[in-house]
Amino acid sequence: MREKKSDAEDPESEEAEEAEEEEETSGRSAGTFAVGLAVGALLGAAVALLIAPAAGHVTRRRLRRRLLDARDRAEGGWERLSRRARREISNRVG
Repeated sequence: MREKKSDAEDPESEEAEEAEEEEETSGRSAGTFAVGLAVGALLGAAVALLIAPAAGHVTRRRLRRRLLDARDRAEGGWERLSRRARREISNRVG
């Protein structure tokens, strides 16, 4: 009779676990990068507007409009990310 190897000794099991961990990590790092990119873009746009030669009320109006647009885009992105996460979870669980 052959004894079953424990999970720690099974190379296939270890490879599968490593692949899962790598997939989870790459998803998190991509999300983190996207958030950092969005924040950087917003800050860059705000600074550019603040130092641009325009009247104060014009600059504030532009900044407000762009921030509202950015908020709307971020909300849309968050909704898409949330739907994707739910879909991935349901695919893995169910």
